Order: sequence, then structure tokens, then C-alpha cells
Amino acid sequence: MYNNKADKMKLSIVFLMLILVVTTSCSKSELPEENITATTFVSSEDYNETEMEIFSLVNNYRLNNGFSQLKYNYQAKEYTQNHNTYMISKDEISHDNFAQRSSELSVDINATRVSENVGRNFTSAQGIFEAWLASESHLKNIEGDYDETAISVSTSADGTLYFTQVFIK
Repeated sequence: MYNNKADKMKLSIVFLMLILVVTTSCSKSELPEENITATTFVSSEDYNETEMEIFSLVNNYRLNNGFSQLKYNYQAKEYTQNHNTYMISKDEISHDNFAQRSSELSVDINATRVSENVGRNFTSAQGIFEAWLASESHLKNIEGDYDETAISVSTSADGTLYFTQVFIK
């Protein structure tokens, strides 16, 4: 049915926009119209729908609360994927080896500051996003003075979802 990557990308963008419309309900009295901005990935070929939705949820939250939109850093995605693989191997969430990841990001992409949010056992982007908003330390990262982000959602052999998002300045 879809013969090329461009058709798949268009379908992904339409699907993402549909998700945003369904999961976001704001009346004019609740939120000024000019603050509601949808965000999309440039390419969805290597990113699953949950990752794209988290990216959009975080950016829409930031924009609606006076923070700048984050750009997606494709180079940093490898670090989030590797950390999910590590957490799956340990069967636990952790920030183990964060100092090393941060240091490597400083060298590889010239990051001056890095933070991360992790999680597991949530079944949706909305679920992990709401949990991060309810946590003071995770919310601080979402609202922090960062310019870029990368996100990975990985599934363990037993079907558990693991989440890692890095925030980069």
C-alpha cells in the first residue's frame, strides 16, 4: 500500500497529529490559542510512535508553559538506546553510568550540561509523561534550560517498556 518512505513519513505525521488532537483538550479560556503548537519529527523511520509522542508531549508542555522548544538530537539517541538495553539487562530502572554518558555526550556533541529521565512499567507515552510531571526532579529536567533532547523506548523480552530521555544544553 505504501511504496516509499515519503508515504510512510506522511502517514506517521498524520497519525501523530491525530494523537495530539485526541490527547490534548484545551479551551480558549484555559490556554491562549497562540501557545498551542504541534511538534513533529523530521523523519520517523528510526523512531517509534511512542518516542514521537513523548517528544511532542514534552515540547507542547514546554511551549505552553513559557519554555523553548527542544530540538531532537539524533546523535544522542544511541546513548538513550544503550541505557535502555542496560536497564533491561539489569531488570531495573537506574541512572547507573550517567556521569560517563554525560561526559561522552560532552565530547561527542559538545554538550555543556546533560540530565535524564528514566522509567519503566508504563504502557503509553501519556502515562510516563504524566509520571515525570508528577516527580519534582523529572519535572525540573522537562522545564530545564536545555536546547536538545533524545528519547528511546525499548521493550524487554517480557513486554515491559523502558524509557530514557536525555536533555542537552
